[in-house]
This record gives sequence, structure tokens and C-alpha cells, in this order.
Amino acid sequence: MPNIKVIKIIFDTILKTHEIPAFRGAIINVVGREHVIFHNHLGDKQYHYAYPLVQYKTQGRNAGIVCIGDGVDEIHHFFTKNEGMIRLGNQQRSLQVEHVKLNKFQVEVSETSTHYQIKDWLALNDKNYQRFEQLELLQEKLVFLEKILIGNILSFAKGVGWTVDQPIQANITGLPESSWVRHKGIKLKAMDLTFRSNVSLPEDIGLGKGASTGFGTLQKIKIKIYLYEQVFIWGQYTGHPEFYFSDE
Repeated sequence: MPNIKVIKIIFDTILKTHEIPAFRGAIINVVGREHVIFHNHLGDKQYHYAYPLVQYKTQGRNAGIVCIGDGVDEIHHFFTKNEGMIRLGNQQRSLQVEHVKLNKFQVEVSETSTHYQIKDWLALNDKNYQRFEQLELLQEKLVFLEKILIGNILSFAKGVGWTVDQPIQANITGLPESSWVRHKGIKLKAMDLTFRSNVSLPEDIGLGKGASTGFGTLQKIKIKIYLYEQVFIWGQYTGHPEFYFSDE
């Protein structure tokens, strides 16, 4: 059950969601490609398949970076080289730090559940999207997604050096809302949903594909308020609205 550091940096840079990959590239140019943790590439064509410990996001209308674990220790390379301006495409934009928040967080498997919302989660690649679409029952689809979610949590655990020695649970508690997005030029389905898990996870981290560029961002939610808003919709599909009111 390691204590990990998480730092969130918000800039004055106005950034749209589709500009996040360009923002990531601009930050990499500032720090230098020799610092692999900022981009997870070992060369021009070789990718280092590991959970991203430096993640690029938007916070409202502003650009942000979230660093986790070893990523926190490496962010000084950016601060020592940042000259206060950044080039995005043909534009020069201000890159002044507006807010920095550093936390230590204990990741652990708990006896109680924590409730989360995950935004723009890219759960499905080409292969498992076909399998997902072939499932007819809603419950089958949810179980399928829950298995992927558990896998994403385990990838995070491995990335921060946490060996999980207890079973992980993840139960979807709100019907997914989906939209089509492009990630690296490929059209994928992004999902917004809520779930509960026996794993304590830091807020603002990303899970799943595209976590380094703002997809799958996690927030904790105050579940009682959310439950009453969603229970009627869920009951229409499952016939078991009381599921929502369990604290387990």
C-alpha cells in the first residue's frame, strides 16, 4: 500500500480538448525527448508500454499537467526550461503557472467502496468493440466493461509500483453515456460513467487508452446525491433500483 505523490499543475494557457496532443508535444519539446517519462517513447518507432506518469489535460478552459509517482520527481525538468511561452501550431501562447497542488495519496484495497466518475473513457479497441456490440443483454455489457476497468486499475497499480495482493472490484453504478471521438486518428467510442470500487484512487488521474492525453479522467463523487438522480433511470433497465442504495 504505497504512498504516492500526485501533482496537478494548471497554466494560464487556454486549451481546447482537441489541442491536448499538440500541447503534449510542445511540453516534450521544452523538456527534451531524452526524458522518456514525458512521452513513453524509446525511439521514433518504439513505444514504451507503461502507465503514463505524466498526463496532459484540460482543467476547465485551461491547460494542465498531472504527474504521478516518478513523474513528480521528473517535472523539475520542465520548470527549469519553461520560458513562459509555448508554440501550439502556428500560435505562440502564454505558459505561466496559475496553480500547483501537491498531494500524497495512499493507494490501497479497502473494505469499503469509493464511488467515482470517469470521463471520456476509451474502454473499447477495435477487437473488443466487436465483442461488446455482440452482447445482447445490458448486464452482459456492464460486466464486460467492468472487467476492462479492473484491468485499467491494475495497469495503474503496476505503473506506480504497487503489487496488488487482494481481489479488486469495480461495479458500474450508472448507465454509460457514449460519444465518438478521435484518438491518434482512429474513431473510438468514449464513455462517461460512474462506478464504485474497493480501491482508493487519486483524483484527476487517467485510466485506460489515451490516459496521457486527457481520456479516462477520474473524479470522486458524492454518491448519495447522485444516486437519487439516477435511480429511476437505472430501475427502468434493471428492475432493481435498490442496488443503488447499498453502501457495500
